[in-house]
Amino acid sequence: MSKKKDERQTQIRNILLQEGRIKIVDLAKLLKVTPETLRNDLNEMEQQNIVIREHGYARMDNSLGELPVYLRSQEHPKEKRKVVFRAFQEIKDGQVVYLDSGSTIILGIQYITMKKDLTIVTNSLPLALECAKMNLRIVFAGGNVLNEGLRCYGFFADEVINRINIDVAILGTDGIMNCDGFTHNDMREVGFKRHIINRSKKIIAVCDRYKFQKEAPFIYCKFSEIDQLITNELTKEELEQVKDIKNIIQIKEA
Repeated sequence: MSKKKDERQTQIRNILLQEGRIKIVDLAKLLKVTPETLRNDLNEMEQQNIVIREHGYARMDNSLGELPVYLRSQEHPKEKRKVVFRAFQEIKDGQVVYLDSGSTIILGIQYITMKKDLTIVTNSLPLALECAKMNLRIVFAGGNVLNEGLRCYGFFADEVINRINIDVAILGTDGIMNCDGFTHNDMREVGFKRHIINRSKKIIAVCDRYKFQKEAPFIYCKFSEIDQLITNELTKEELEQVKDIKNIIQIKEA
């Protein structure tokens, strides 16, 4: 998918989140695109269960548990890149590093080249591809493919992880609002993440500050199990929520 189409479909999603339901003709005017272009976008988004069209209107499909990774990567990119840049400073040359499949890490993956002689472990298809383009050493934890997230899970992915000693694992979260740990929208991912935690010497969680405003149903890790959280500047209330984390690094706005 082209960058322009990515951005346009992100705009469509943001408009629908604000409006709830909108006439398709009004949506075309807001986006300043032809009816044909909008129709193609809505067709793709409907096939992915992101939107629903009904009698000349479009609305969000609220039944979707997880947004496709290309849409998530359009959310708060500036904040995510700052967090990833800081997280990669915690890595030492020559280490075995697990990188999570979330949109936060892939947005800043180019910063990994600050380090030398790394072995990158991941279950993310797009992340493995980007690392291959940079000629990095990669161990891919393959298995069943979850199409929305473009990542692998299940027995075969677990078996790969069970045979690796991981120095540093960098994990994301789908939201931490109203809970005491890091979460995921898909229960199939929880077991795999537990394998990562059990095989890792150091665990770093990364998230932008907007994850404090999002909820997800399945907790894969309690705050107390994490060695370090790297995020944007937090409020006093948000800091109180994650007080069980040993070390919190906040990236302040310039």
